[in-house]
Amino acid sequence: MAEESKEPGKVMKFIQDYRMKMLIPELIVVFCVFYLAEEALYVNMYAGLGIWGLILQPLYMVPSGVLVLVTAFTLHGIYPLDNYHEGKISDLPKAAVVMIIVSFILLPGLVLMQMIGYYLTEATEFVSRNPFWERVESLGDLLFYAGPVFFVGLQWWLLIPVFFLSQGIDGIHKIAHHETSSEKITAIFYFLFPISMPFFFNPVEIMAMAAVSIPAFAFYSYIRPYYTYVTAVHTLTFALLVVVALFLAPYLPLLNLWYPGFIPPHVPPRLW
Repeated sequence: MAEESKEPGKVMKFIQDYRMKMLIPELIVVFCVFYLAEEALYVNMYAGLGIWGLILQPLYMVPSGVLVLVTAFTLHGIYPLDNYHEGKISDLPKAAVVMIIVSFILLPGLVLMQMIGYYLTEATEFVSRNPFWERVESLGDLLFYAGPVFFVGLQWWLLIPVFFLSQGIDGIHKIAHHETSSEKITAIFYFLFPISMPFFFNPVEIMAMAAVSIPAFAFYSYIRPYYTYVTAVHTLTFALLVVVALFLAPYLPLLNLWYPGFIPPHVPPRLW
């Protein structure tokens, strides 16, 4: 007699329904805000914007970094609401509605852009699957996942490399799942990310990103074996990038060489 599969408990079901596993990249982005804009831990980042600052952050006296951390959790209410919208679940998830309302109360400007980004990630389902709308989908990833870096951390100098990052990671996902209308165009946008990195980052930052991203892709190919060839391409690409970065080390980041001061100082002082 076959064993009956056990239903997940309440805690595990909450984790699954609200996709709490996605907190990993989201918390990395939150800590990126803390790293690049340390003052966000202590002050309201919109304090100098007058009435607009109050609109963007109604809880005026609370440090923006604290609110970003909270919204990383509360914004997960969007996932069960999306399932309800698509007809995957029959009952409106009331807790998810409350979480979204709380998110808007905390940081309405940021959350609005993240909500727009989330629905842009479904652009090809609503409009058309072609190279243009696939790029729009990837732009949605930038707004949804990296939004705090720009709309709270105010690190706009990262817009171009993060744009290519979102295009590359989403693109490599599309290629692996055969969900792209043009593998050649998608592959070009993937390689634009490593090509852009020497323009914006120094050798230590590039090696750090390679050290983080290669094991991450390796783990992904472990849980999804069809990603193995993608991981091989990614590993080779970033290995070559590290070699190039070492040769160009005295000149990196290249944009500061050509346009001094284009990339602002962003490395915080050592703690010890």
